[in-house]
Amino acid sequence: MMRGNYRGLFAQDRPDVVTGVLWIRDCKITNDGTRVRFELAGNGWQWVDQSKQKAGGKFVVRQYVKFGVHVVIPGALDIAYDRASHVVSMWFTPTQTPQVQFSPIGGVAVDEKGLWSKVIGAVSSLVMESPDEQGTHEAKQQGTQQFANELSDGMTVAVDLCTGYQRVSLGRPQKGALGKPNPGESHRVPIELQPGGVMVFGEYLAPHGMRVDLHSDGAVRVGLACADDVARISDAFVNDRDRAPVPTLAQALIQGEGHLKIKPTSCKVALVAQAVEARPITFDWRRPPSESARATGGPAIRCGTLSPTRDGGLARPAATRRR
Repeated sequence: MMRGNYRGLFAQDRPDVVTGVLWIRDCKITNDGTRVRFELAGNGWQWVDQSKQKAGGKFVVRQYVKFGVHVVIPGALDIAYDRASHVVSMWFTPTQTPQVQFSPIGGVAVDEKGLWSKVIGAVSSLVMESPDEQGTHEAKQQGTQQFANELSDGMTVAVDLCTGYQRVSLGRPQKGALGKPNPGESHRVPIELQPGGVMVFGEYLAPHGMRVDLHSDGAVRVGLACADDVARISDAFVNDRDRAPVPTLAQALIQGEGHLKIKPTSCKVALVAQAVEARPITFDWRRPPSESARATGGPAIRCGTLSPTRDGGLARPAATRRR
């Protein structure tokens, strides 16, 4: 459920807006009973728009910061079942602060402005640390702290036995709750895409096909493709190489409202969104939860009629839940 996945990264100053992607390229798990050691490694990118005053100069960073990250998290597993909602929760709780190694890729370009910017630049060169090097050092510190903070509350896998719908989320949602929705699970998760940027989400099983419904405030090119092909786009973007076209299962230029639909496929599928305008675009998308649940095996128990919930899942009528 973790290896090969693309997870949305929320902005530090706007915790409800996705501005980046974490690509989990490797995942190793060892355990001794309920004591577990997670080791995650991957790449990613996140939009950074920051300015800092220093010694009379203003240093501005406005770019996608690309990075590599390696995280080790020792902790313990705890499992619960909520009889009312029929949701099984597997909580992973860290037993110590996550060990994070965060390394920016390709550097961080710092724009110097202000009366003393030339003097600062000259002094920086004398001490062997240019403004760009200072920016890279600052990005490393902030990235390390961000991942440590976000992972310190652990993670949860929640499964609705009535539908088979499952969700992986950070933190420890209460018993019976699915947790905070990820991109693609609810229209209430906005994604901000900057000019020249790329967003990737997945991987998804689609043995019965896949449909996504998308809303945007501008033009955005969206495609569904096999995850192995999308990996080439992601790797090129992280390492600032030209992105060669890859075959898609479906694609469209969407402005306002639109949808994509593909036939059943045996490959794991990823969604790719690429900017086509010279301004930031905000969009959201959602795969029907019933389709997601069916793709992973469907119901484990028989329940009553289901209806969509605000967080993107499915719910039983009150009379059924009381049984």
